Amino acid sequence: MSDISKVIELISRGTENFISVYYRALDLHRENIPVLFEPNAPIVYNGNPLVGGEAYAELYSRMPPTVHDVTGYDCHPLAVAGANGQLAITLTTSGKVRIGSDRGKGLCGFSETFILRPQPDGKFRVGSCGYRLVYRSEDNLEP
Repeated sequence: MSDISKVIELISRGTENFISVYYRALDLHRENIPVLFEPNAPIVYNGNPLVGGEAYAELYSRMPPTVHDVTGYDCHPLAVAGANGQLAITLTTSGKVRIGSDRGKGLCGFSETFILRPQPDGKFRVGSCGYRLVYRSEDNLEP
């Protein structure tokens, strides 16, 4: 196995863990959202700009309950300046999200793209992200 193949395999395993932790925080433990982000991370939620995990947590605290079902993801190593030779990760997820607690209602698609940046403690945090709800005519969004 080549070195790049090993890097990609390691990144894939790490992102699977991140996906689990991240969407669990969005759906069940919104108070944990800020620790997943760099303090000044640029975020765009459905076209609305925010800065940092605290702002993202505040946005989610005003939303009805959500249940994300990630059905696909793609990740790649990304060389970034100032990372002391460490690689960042670009990650794109997609799936379905139920907004609200009524079964059969409030279900639509979503797509989210992240740049995960290495931190001095060895962990990765969200350096930037963009979240987009994907509406289709067959999605049932009525409350």
